[in-house]
Amino acid sequence: MTVYIVGSGPGDPELVTLKAKRLVEEAEILIYDRLVHEEILNWVNPECKIIYMGKRDEKLKSSQQIQKEINSTLIKYGHKYRVVRLKGGDPFIFGRGGEEALVCKNAGINFEIVPGISSFYAVPAYAGIPITHRKFNSAFAVLTGRESIKAKSAINWEKLPETIIVLMGVSEIQEISKKLLKIGRKKSTPVAAISWGTTPKQQTKMTTIGNLAEGIEDLDPPTIFVIGSVSKLHEKLNWFEKKLEKLKEKKVVIARAKNHANEGAEILNSYKIKPILMPLIEIIYREFELPDLNDFDAIVFTSVEGVKRVSQKVDLRTYNGEIFAIGPKTKNYISQNFGLKANIGKKYNSKGLGKHILQNLNQMSKVLLLRSSAATKTLKNMLSTKFDVSSISVYDIRSLPANPDIVKEADAVFVMSASCAKSLSTLDKKILEKPVIVSIGPETSKHLAIPHLIAKEFTFQGIFNTYLNYIWSEKL
Repeated sequence: MTVYIVGSGPGDPELVTLKAKRLVEEAEILIYDRLVHEEILNWVNPECKIIYMGKRDEKLKSSQQIQKEINSTLIKYGHKYRVVRLKGGDPFIFGRGGEEALVCKNAGINFEIVPGISSFYAVPAYAGIPITHRKFNSAFAVLTGRESIKAKSAINWEKLPETIIVLMGVSEIQEISKKLLKIGRKKSTPVAAISWGTTPKQQTKMTTIGNLAEGIEDLDPPTIFVIGSVSKLHEKLNWFEKKLEKLKEKKVVIARAKNHANEGAEILNSYKIKPILMPLIEIIYREFELPDLNDFDAIVFTSVEGVKRVSQKVDLRTYNGEIFAIGPKTKNYISQNFGLKANIGKKYNSKGLGKHILQNLNQMSKVLLLRSSAATKTLKNMLSTKFDVSSISVYDIRSLPANPDIVKEADAVFVMSASCAKSLSTLDKKILEKPVIVSIGPETSKHLAIPHLIAKEFTFQGIFNTYLNYIWSEKL
């Protein structure tokens, strides 16, 4: 088989290359580092074995010890499986990708290198700092704060260009600054220290070589340093952090089921947005008779709640047929809790799921729908054209009243289901004029007789991205 040594970019998951995304989706073994964005892990298929190999979280082990474990893991799986070794940034730029490629070569394992967008230029770009500019410089150097295990430095400090980018240098930046002063750099030389670049936590602190040499600045990793006069352009071109500022202290109401209310709050908090939880429906479990699932060629779940309710009656691991799910959340729940593969459509709604099942199941198959009593007829009607379809309602949905006082104070309302939309629509339309209303998809939008946005991807991340694009489309 093959080991793919893949760069995952500087942090923003939208900066991952198309090839990297495809390989993650096809991986049988995924070995990843601490700085890989969690959203990327959602791309793996249910059968993929995910192995975390973060270095800094292993306080009892040295970097060299952990690297040995990584190397042995590559050898262990590389001969038999399709392995993706996912690394932050670019694997061949201060990422030990070359060392790991040699491990594979020496062990007779096929390998490929997939470059990633490197943080050394992406992070300054997100801070509004072009690392080359005709008025400031025509060359730059990229250094690692942890230069090497070699006793003698490979850096000729006297011949470094005016612009220097330092990666992984928080613990060594004071000594680096002292060396620069010693060879004649001015104390007033500007330095941009960019922490958590390309992520919602990005912050840029402007300082000087003199301050860093004296140890005045309190900085935490991961931080990239841009040393030189070009860093001053941050003050004029700081586009990304200005966008983040527009989100701070925004109040966003999450309108969803009572027992799901906390979902999504962590994403909003990372952007300094205040999540306001407003449950508009409640899941009520009902009694039902469940036939032998193995009498059916396929079973279909349209929510995590349906999976939970059915699993209380039967061990799903004993089912031998095909499983279909409405979207990635339900699919991942089935995989993580029962070790089963569930298939999903390209669009995470009833029509998308129905189309996928029609294309991937033999005609006249017996299909069992396990869902809410409030479910529409769309999916059943689609499947009945080709299959023998049965449906069981495994839970009920009870509407809860929308609180007008909460909505009045909101900057936005995220409507997570059709049932929530119905409840929200009972409010006076004047109350709903102030906040930006964002629907999770077309089915939900049918019940919103007010101006609103519709998410392109029918997930919480999709609804949030739609809101971000709306807010950020306004002039900075």
